[in-house]
Amino acid sequence: MSHPAVNSQAPEEAVTPSTIWIEVGDLVQYFEASVRPSGIQRVTFEICRALHRADDGAGWVRFVRRSGPRHLETVSWTQIEQAFERITAPAPPVAAAATRPDAEQTADGAANGIGPGYEAEPDGRALLASGLRLQGAALRGLLRLPAVAGAEALELTRRRLHRRQLAGKTGSQLRFEEGVPLQQVARPGDSLLVLGSPWFINDYAQTVRWLRDDLRMRFALLIHDLIPIRRPEWCDRGVIISFIAWHRGVLPLADQIFANSRATAGDVTRWAREIGLDLPRPVQAVPMGTGLGVAVLPNARSGAIPSGNAAPEAETGLSDLPEPGSYVLFVSTLEARKNHALLFRVWRRLLSEMPREQVPTLVFAGRVGWLVADLMQQLENAEWLGGKIRLVRDPSDEELLALYRGCRFTLYPSLYEGWGLPVSESLALGRPCIASNRTSLPEAGGALARYFDPDDLDDACATIRAVIEDPEGLEAWRERVAREFRHVPWSDSAGIIRSAMDRLDAEEAGP
Repeated sequence: MSHPAVNSQAPEEAVTPSTIWIEVGDLVQYFEASVRPSGIQRVTFEICRALHRADDGAGWVRFVRRSGPRHLETVSWTQIEQAFERITAPAPPVAAAATRPDAEQTADGAANGIGPGYEAEPDGRALLASGLRLQGAALRGLLRLPAVAGAEALELTRRRLHRRQLAGKTGSQLRFEEGVPLQQVARPGDSLLVLGSPWFINDYAQTVRWLRDDLRMRFALLIHDLIPIRRPEWCDRGVIISFIAWHRGVLPLADQIFANSRATAGDVTRWAREIGLDLPRPVQAVPMGTGLGVAVLPNARSGAIPSGNAAPEAETGLSDLPEPGSYVLFVSTLEARKNHALLFRVWRRLLSEMPREQVPTLVFAGRVGWLVADLMQQLENAEWLGGKIRLVRDPSDEELLALYRGCRFTLYPSLYEGWGLPVSESLALGRPCIASNRTSLPEAGGALARYFDPDDLDDACATIRAVIEDPEGLEAWRERVAREFRHVPWSDSAGIIRSAMDRLDAEEAGP
């Protein structure tokens, strides 16, 4: 796949370079459902954009979406880019503060309360009726989404229905134009590249076999993590079954496997060895860019910690947040793997050992996910430690940026990650981060983050307390982060992928 520059002088008998067809079907599903993309979808988009820019009209990168085992059709980059910009655009400001999640919004039936200062929305009877209708529609939707497993299916359907309700009022639901079938435009020697997470599609291996056997194409994919395989205790049972079956069916067909970190590459290599799979080439780790999410918002890195009279709610419309500089921040979906429970125990200990006024508020920012019903009940029973723990549910990018700007530092105690976006995001925004020392997180934080053992309460408490009690040291750390952090452009990620795909071409061409 030797991809010359656009203005290079080709030999007289040069062969047209092969094409990388990037399969964006799961990304399109997010767009059409009007669901804000998660970390994986954002990574997919950024790498796609970097490859498209590198292509610069030469035609060696194109995009397709899958809608059946033998049905992939072209989709234009313009449509993808416009849809992404539309779905990630700032939401209109709302007057109400962040509200409590109800039972339908928590995937494991967690307790309703989310902490002090968050009031239930008015007209509870109307909301209850609407919730019951949504729940019934979501369950019916599951019957139409048999390949999507467990809690994720319910969550995806719920969000889709909610967005469709809004779209029905505004006429804003996204639709993609029909494209050209892949078999009409692809050539032998072309490659299909999967950057997202279509593992919920249980007949995907059929598609890959068809591409390889009938269209004579190659296949490559990027793996973001193997958590349902390596640590299944943190996953829905249906997710585990689907995930393992998909990877057992698809990985043996891959000509090249990419991974989002050295840790994930190691996981894939070890698992392949365990199941007796001989990989044709070593798993290639791809550096993740740092321009992602709130880190790329205008003026994201500008400004020091705001003073008390410049509260985040002035920027975002949120109310009842701690004063800027009075809290530390943990950005993550609430799920068992993320280890919020450890920080709950740390904060309880800090409050028992330190004067209350010296203990900053701990802010959780993210939606309530799965396997956290016990934790939510414990927080409710403990009255959120008298307000020393808060939850800001499902913040927008602008709200999240305000929270980053107002925090002293961030925490990320996760037990297992494929990469660790919030760690690199925090550093990119100039905020120090104390993170778990497990899996890929030391890669994400490098020498600028500090680490603790996420299974050791004493270690976590001592590490966090040392930073709280040393404001001068924290300021020096913050200055070091601002001075030394180096952004990784997505063109680096794209370049690694492009080089590996070029090597496939060279190997096939031979000496």
